[in-house]
Amino acid sequence: SVYLSGYWIGKYEVTRGEYRRFLQATGHAAPAYWDAVQEWYGGQPFTQTEDHPVVGVTWYDAEAYCAWAGGHLPTEAQWEKAARWTGSYPNVYPWGNVWDAEKCNNWYDHNSAGGGYQRYQTAPVGSYPSGASPYGLQDMAGNVWEWVADWYVSYPGSTSPFDYTGSYRVLRGGGWFDYGVSYRCAVRYYGGPGYWNSSGGFRLVRSGG
Repeated sequence: SVYLSGYWIGKYEVTRGEYRRFLQATGHAAPAYWDAVQEWYGGQPFTQTEDHPVVGVTWYDAEAYCAWAGGHLPTEAQWEKAARWTGSYPNVYPWGNVWDAEKCNNWYDHNSAGGGYQRYQTAPVGSYPSGASPYGLQDMAGNVWEWVADWYVSYPGSTSPFDYTGSYRVLRGGGWFDYGVSYRCAVRYYGGPGYWNSSGGFRLVRSGG
């Protein structure tokens, strides 16, 4: 069991509009995929508006934004509690224990906000309200993988311990191109802190609460 002090966590993933204000205020370099519309995979348009989550950010980019905004990236424990804890037990998915492709932006959902069925596309944040977590957070499954603060290490007591401190940071939540088990709240993905792609974003945490 893990017990956490109070904290505030963003209801939504950080958007392009929010990230733009950070770029304008600091002069920080724009991330990859910053163009509003960009041809992607087989010529499909990869549309982005100010309400879409920012993508193409490294862990360093995400942490720099959070520090500028008066916060930090969530720890894995903070992220997972916000994604699945009901007050008495943890959900498998943010919305419950049964997979439903229509509750998040993934390869097989039909929501036009995410481009529709089998489309390469993020969705404006909050476009899947029926997939909210018990705490009311949106897009904790699907849309973009989210950077968290931790290095990629095994949990205490693991029968197969590993430690990639200094090499890999953790991402959570699954992206728009995944499906099925990738969206379980317990799933972990990892990448070097300088890694980025078109389905990687983040959300902000502030201490207290």
